[in-house]
Amino acid sequence: MYNCGSDIKHKLGTLKFIKSIVYHSSLESTNTVTDRIAQRGGDEWTVVIADSQNNGKGRQGRAWYSPPGVNIYTSFILKPAISYEHFPAISLLTGMVIAIVIGHFTGLDAELKWPNDVMVNGKKISGILLELGHDSNSKPYIIAGIGININADIKDYPGKLSLSATSMKIVTGRTFDRGEILNYLYRVFYEWYTIYCANNGFKSIREQYMQRFKMVDKLVHIDNGAERITGFVKDIDEYGRLVLKGTHGEIITIKSGDVHLIQ
Repeated sequence: MYNCGSDIKHKLGTLKFIKSIVYHSSLESTNTVTDRIAQRGGDEWTVVIADSQNNGKGRQGRAWYSPPGVNIYTSFILKPAISYEHFPAISLLTGMVIAIVIGHFTGLDAELKWPNDVMVNGKKISGILLELGHDSNSKPYIIAGIGININADIKDYPGKLSLSATSMKIVTGRTFDRGEILNYLYRVFYEWYTIYCANNGFKSIREQYMQRFKMVDKLVHIDNGAERITGFVKDIDEYGRLVLKGTHGEIITIKSGDVHLIQ
């Protein structure tokens, strides 16, 4: 009988930098489980993978829909040796890597939507959730959570989600080996993460990121939970913050929020 977990662990096991691989056929959330491991002092590059999630986590407390047997749901521990102010832009690094991976397997140009969505043909194909924490010794860590829609069909997504989500299978008509994609994802992430940490942040990946960031000069509004901000996207600064030119010409720096394109 085919064992999906054994196959995935075998393919990831060839990557020597990964310290531990935890696989579950189903769990509440890979981020939640990984965070528990990190709080107990788990090593950097501890990786958690699930075939499905019953309480997958997205940004702003949203759920990440996680049908079984078709997609990638994974989280891992990072303990970057860089200044704390450069931690948040690792979300941008993660999105950039996912776009590279999707392009490698499909030939498609995935686009990056700040701060942590990856889009194909205007629909979301991947999302990222970065959570910061401290272990029992008060040392900081990052939980990087990734969801990539691989082999899901439109019918796998309920209601309005079927209008906003897509997958590698939907856009290409082909199915993909999730173990091979996970192997390549972690390998490419490790390469760029090493560059990121050695050069202290976003500036080291800026060129690669901006090639896939198509929002410059677009009019957007941003909801950050407290207010709605409207302006034209001008840049991303060295800490990964979005830079807007407001409707009165003022420069506004955004640390976080939901971005909505104004057509």
